[in-house]
Amino acid sequence: MADELDELEVEKDFKVETIYDNRTYERHQFSFSIDGKEYKGDYHEGEIHWLNPHPQQDLDEKQLEWVESEVHRLLGNGDDSENDEEEELDEFEVMPMFDDQVHEAHQFKLLIDGEEFKGMLRHGRLEWFHPKPRRKLNNAKVAEVEKQVHQKMKEHLDDENGQ
Repeated sequence: MADELDELEVEKDFKVETIYDNRTYERHQFSFSIDGKEYKGDYHEGEIHWLNPHPQQDLDEKQLEWVESEVHRLLGNGDDSENDEEEELDEFEVMPMFDDQVHEAHQFKLLIDGEEFKGMLRHGRLEWFHPKPRRKLNNAKVAEVEKQVHQKMKEHLDDENGQ
């Protein structure tokens, strides 16, 4: 087995196909080979689910981490995903709730990966309406989206208050 990460070539014969097309459990199935041994897996909601044989049987921990980071990069969910999320929140809309009431809250609506989610910000806390994004997205992506929602809400409220 290759000792150096530089010797591992994932991208060379990396193949991807969509399986279960247009169904709720639609996902990408990928395959590649290292040193003549083929590996396959499913990629769904930002997570890799390896099929047998699992590469950890042949690679050390550092090599496996590198291979998984390459799979994330090649499937478009690498370190630059933050830029994609910025674009996804472009369709961000804020509506006041309980207008002229003691209890002030703001409802928001946004699109993530083409799916609409709604929630509200009350007393500095973000509360999601059904369906909650955690049911559809991985936790890291939801955490980043929530951080961006807080920032956009702060900007909106500052503009609204003339600051």
